[in-house]
Amino acid sequence: IIVCNYTDNPFFPDVLEQERLYDKEHLPTAEYEHIWLGKFNDSVENSIIPVDWFNAAIDAHLVKGFKPTGVKVVSHDPSDLGPDSKALSVRHGSVVLDVLEMDTGDVNDGCDWATDDAIENNVDTFTWDCDGLCVTLRRQVSQALDGKRINIEMFKGSEKPDNPDQVYEPDENIERKKAKTNRQTFRNKRAQYYWKLRNRFYNTYRSVVKNEYIDPDTMISLSSGIQCMDQLRSEVCRVPRKPNGNGLIQIMSKDEMLNKHKIPSPNLGDSLMMSMLDPTPSKIVDLNFDSEF
Repeated sequence: IIVCNYTDNPFFPDVLEQERLYDKEHLPTAEYEHIWLGKFNDSVENSIIPVDWFNAAIDAHLVKGFKPTGVKVVSHDPSDLGPDSKALSVRHGSVVLDVLEMDTGDVNDGCDWATDDAIENNVDTFTWDCDGLCVTLRRQVSQALDGKRINIEMFKGSEKPDNPDQVYEPDENIERKKAKTNRQTFRNKRAQYYWKLRNRFYNTYRSVVKNEYIDPDTMISLSSGIQCMDQLRSEVCRVPRKPNGNGLIQIMSKDEMLNKHKIPSPNLGDSLMMSMLDPTPSKIVDLNFDSEF
C-alpha cells in the first residue's frame, strides 16, 4: 500500500497549483488537508479542538524539551454493544505515550487487553468508561488488578463534574462571589474532562506555535510513535460542543454525533479524554464491592 498524491504527479498543471495555493491560504487546515492530501475530514461545526492545535501537540515534549514525569494512567473505552471498537490511552504526565485500538473480541476480551496493558506499563491508575453496561466490568477489573499497586477509578461521564463547588479557573481579578464553580460551568463530567483536554491542546499550541511560555504540566504531547495518529486526530477534532439552554459547557453525545453528523463513536478520543482524570490517593480494591471505587 502506498500513498500517492499531487506531489507525485510530474504533469500537475499550473492552474491546479494556483488553486491549491489559494486553498492553503484561505481554507481551514483540516479542509485543505482533506481536499489536497487525502487526510481524514477532521472538521465539524462547533468542534472544540482545531486541527492546528492537535498538530502542534505531536512530539511537543521533544520540541519544547520536557520529559514524561508524574502520574502514569491507562484509560480504557470499552465496546458496550454493537460493532464498536475498544480503545485505550497511556499517559505519563503531560506525554501521551500510546493510543491503541482493538476491533476484535467482545467487551470482556477488551477489558483483559486493557488491564494487561496497565500491568505491563506499570501504571499508577487504571480507569474505564462505566456508563451503560460497562459498569459490570468492575469485578473483572478488580480481579485482574488484585494485588497490583494500581488505583482503580470508574469513569462515569454522565455524573456531575468533579469538585462541583470548586471555582473553575480561579482569577484574582474576579471576586469570589462572582466566580463560577465547576457545577456552574459544566453540564457533566464528560464535558469537564473534554474541556481539560481542550485546554491542554490550546496551551500546547500557544507554546509550540506562538512561542509563549507555558507550564509543561498544563500541556499535552502526543508521541509520534502512535500508530493510529490520523484516526485519533479525526476523532479528537470532530468532537462538537452542544448549545445548552443554561449556558453550561456541554459536549454532544455519541448518539447525537452519529445522528446529526454521521460520526461514529469516538473511542480513541474518549479514551484520551478519560486519561485527563485527576487520580485520587491509593485505594484498596475490595472484590466484594462494599467500598467505593
